[in-house]
Amino acid sequence: MKYAEFKIENNKIEFFNSVFGVESVLLNGKPSSKKFSFSGFNHQLSLNSKNLTLKSNYKQFGKRQIELELIQNGEIIEQQVVKTNVFQRFSWVFLVTFLGIGTYKILNFLIDSLTS
Repeated sequence: MKYAEFKIENNKIEFFNSVFGVESVLLNGKPSSKKFSFSGFNHQLSLNSKNLTLKSNYKQFGKRQIELELIQNGEIIEQQVVKTNVFQRFSWVFLVTFLGIGTYKILNFLIDSLTS
């Protein structure tokens, strides 16, 4: 899901984040960086001989938002704060609940097998 877009001169940087924690950055529509992260990552970009960093920081608890900073030469040149998608939040709750119940069932089965 697309969360943010930055425009630098005539260039477009897009930030996507999937339900499964995969962050993708596109530069002018072409993949530039793709990383798995639950809490955020620093994506390195090269644009017209400029080195940029798109820093993401995912606040999962409390505010439930993604803070994005576009950095050039150590200085923040643009910052965006976006709310996470409701579907993404509920997907995480469902996934964690499912994993918790599954883990409980497996451990319960193993304990019963060992004590029988």
